[in-house]
Amino acid sequence: MGQQAKAYNTSIKSLKNHPALFLPFIIFAILEVITLIIIYLVPQMPLRLVLGPVIRTFWGERFLHYPANFLLLPKLASLSRMGLAVIFSSLLSGVAVALVFAVYNKKQIKFKEAFRAALKKYSSLFIVVLIFTLLFYFLVRLVTIVLVSYFIAGHSRLLFLKAGLWMGPILSAINFMLALLIQSAFVYAIPLLIIEKQKLIKAVIGSFVLFKKLFIPTLILVGLPMLVYIPIIVLNSKTAFLIDKVFPEFVLWVYFFGIVISSLLIDPIVTVSTTFLYLLNKEQGIGL
Repeated sequence: MGQQAKAYNTSIKSLKNHPALFLPFIIFAILEVITLIIIYLVPQMPLRLVLGPVIRTFWGERFLHYPANFLLLPKLASLSRMGLAVIFSSLLSGVAVALVFAVYNKKQIKFKEAFRAALKKYSSLFIVVLIFTLLFYFLVRLVTIVLVSYFIAGHSRLLFLKAGLWMGPILSAINFMLALLIQSAFVYAIPLLIIEKQKLIKAVIGSFVLFKKLFIPTLILVGLPMLVYIPIIVLNSKTAFLIDKVFPEFVLWVYFFGIVISSLLIDPIVTVSTTFLYLLNKEQGIGL
């Protein structure tokens, strides 16, 4: 059995036999849903008084009115998720890794102890997720700006392909690959911080080293669950079409189901399986 298959099977059994492993991810999903509801209600009073000026300043007055507010909803929800990830998911991911470590050692799951262990490392967890998030955000922005600049300059094709393909499915594929590679490179930093209690810089470097050693298994464990999210990515890129051809509120439901898929399916599988992969390889002496 391959490394990734053993880690995957172990993680699925653990999630099935220990539902408490889902708790950190359920908490984050609740935070996301609350934030999504707030974004949806921004055009209405009293939220319009508080957040309306921000929308008006950065994106324009029209996005405070129905149905144009739904055009902006995916972008606001995405930015909000990045903020929530840095502030809350960093801590909750540490909690999840501590819970997995307890399951691996056949110990009783104690959420309070896992929370305290993660809280002690919160500053390092925060910085790791912040670096990961900013790196992904700016690389995606850079790729988009380069492509837009290229086609605005008057070019109609790039590598024999039209602008529509590059700015649509190809750009989405590039963003997907960037997310996969960046997340895979940083995925072992949290286990190293929580399980090995390493310092920040050593944990980040160690994550890169482990990613290099476990390159294919890591890409499989991180990438396969992410494939489930592709339909949501496609739908979010077709916001104007959904508003025109279906109904505006459909955009809200798409993002809601995106939260369910990402926070309650993808994140648990990726976090638990990669932590088990790390622990299994540590047991065999293939760690750092």
